[in-house]
Amino acid sequence: MTQQQPYPGGPTQFGPPPKKKQTVRNVILALLIVGVLAIGGCMALLVGAGNEVNKSTKEDTDRSAPRDVKPGTAFDIGKHQTMAGWTVKNEAGMFNVVGKVKNISDATSSSFIHFKFLTATGEVLGNVQCNSGDLEPGQVQALNCIPDGKFGKYTKVTAEATF
Repeated sequence: MTQQQPYPGGPTQFGPPPKKKQTVRNVILALLIVGVLAIGGCMALLVGAGNEVNKSTKEDTDRSAPRDVKPGTAFDIGKHQTMAGWTVKNEAGMFNVVGKVKNISDATSSSFIHFKFLTATGEVLGNVQCNSGDLEPGQVQALNCIPDGKFGKYTKVTAEATF
C-alpha cells in the first residue's frame, strides 16, 4: 500500500480538508433574496396603483375643468352632456341659460354646471349656475339655472362642473 502524502495545510492531515457546511449562511442569503424580491414587488404594486389613482384623478379633473363652449353646441362635462340646442337668454337684463342635460355615466348623478360669460379682454360679465335633479343613466332633464350678471356683449363662454 502506498502511503498518502501530508496535505500542505496541516502536518498530520491527509487528503483535502473537510468541507465546512454553510447551511445557515445559505438559508440567510436565500431569505434575504426572497425578502428583497418581495419588497420590490410590493413597491412596484404600490407605484402602479398610485399611478392609476393619479391618472384617474387627472381624468376626472380634466373632464370637469373649465372649457370653452359655444351656445347651441353639445358638450360633455363631468358625468353629463349638455345637449345641442342650449341657448343664452337675456332675462330681465341678466344672463340665463336654457337647455337640457343628459346623464352619460353608469350611475345616478346630478349635474352642476357653472357658465361664465367673458369679453374679449377677459372681463367677466356674468355667471350662471345650472343644475339638474338626480338623473338615472341615460335620463334627460331641463337645466334649472340661476341667472347672474348684467347681460352684455360677450365673446367667450366657459363651462365647468361644480360638484
